Amino acid sequence: MNAPSKRTGKTITKISFFPKKRKVSVYFGADKVEISQDVFSDYYLYVGKELTSKEYQELLFKIKQDSLYQYGLSLASKGCYSTFEIVMKLKAKQKEEQSVANVITRLKKAGLLDDKELAKEYKEEKENLLYGEERIKDDLLHKKVIAIEIVNALRFTHELEHAKVAASQIEKKYDRYPYNAKLAKAIEALQRRGFSYDIASKAVSNYKKSSKNESKNLKITGETLLKQYKRKYEGYDLRQHMFAALARKGYEIQSINQYLEEVL
Repeated sequence: MNAPSKRTGKTITKISFFPKKRKVSVYFGADKVEISQDVFSDYYLYVGKELTSKEYQELLFKIKQDSLYQYGLSLASKGCYSTFEIVMKLKAKQKEEQSVANVITRLKKAGLLDDKELAKEYKEEKENLLYGEERIKDDLLHKKVIAIEIVNALRFTHELEHAKVAASQIEKKYDRYPYNAKLAKAIEALQRRGFSYDIASKAVSNYKKSSKNESKNLKITGETLLKQYKRKYEGYDLRQHMFAALARKGYEIQSINQYLEEVL
């Protein structure tokens, strides 16, 4: 005959329900455990019931597992985290890999984790913000850590259209630059947003060159540089430094020489 199970004295002294929070507080004398309604419904718990050591430990384990699942559920419900991101967040709370794997399995079975769908939604969101293919793919691969086959399956059919809209928005930012410098700066800005050099170059092809504005900007830039260089240089050295500085900014040689003839 088996010896009777050793009791721990863990007797339920009080149970409080919180329907709005879907929580139940179970008291064992001075000790209290918080459990979800789902876990509570899985156990036959009532005031006066005494749990064996094994039963009590199983209950604590179940509570811990359920807490991890509820956290994973809250993350997945936001719809902005990939499987990898949720795994990392779960591991920060629970080191035991099997527990994390179980949560991920439950979330996937419930249809709450779908990296393929997330990749599509992320792509559309970033395209609406005028980001290009290269930036979007890089984020999905290295930030979201979504499988490369999912990322490579995405189709970017409106790259040039999006790049042109972005180019028109940033044109004013570089309006005071010489035409060639403005093109270069705009192309660099578009590349930072993830558009290829070829797409970026085509997107800025509609930029108009204004000789009047360029001449005006040259004079404004030249006046600023002249005040700066006059403190250190004069004569030939002044002209050389002025020429080099204006050339670096992208002004045409003929325009620079003409300006310098007028002011020096």
